[in-house]
Amino acid sequence: MLPSIALLRSVEMIRDGGSLAAIFQGANGGEYWLFLEVRLRELPTGEAERLGYEEPVVVERLTGVTTGISWQHAKILLGQMRPLLREEADRRWLEVMYECTQTNGRLPSGVERVFGQAVSNPGQSAGAA
Repeated sequence: MLPSIALLRSVEMIRDGGSLAAIFQGANGGEYWLFLEVRLRELPTGEAERLGYEEPVVVERLTGVTTGISWQHAKILLGQMRPLLREEADRRWLEVMYECTQTNGRLPSGVERVFGQAVSNPGQSAGAA
């Protein structure tokens, strides 16, 4: 059973290609991550395409124990985090995560589908259009 949320530390996009995490402290003092792992595929251009997100999990950071939860449960947790927001950047990512829970893992409107450095054409300069 997950503890109640005592403190929201941050909400962010992870540098693994776009996974989303809401990091919070439980009433028991433990640190937890509500985590949505991004689903990616590599394009022929060398860029990556975000396809959406895996089902939500909560990770207890000290033990590494991962608990799968439903999209509905994740939406409830994010709703409980809203009043605890302190930073505008956290608010932005929380809303992105919330939208993701409403669509069962579809790519939210605030997240770019394609990203990364495309493989350049050998005869073309980076600034050429």
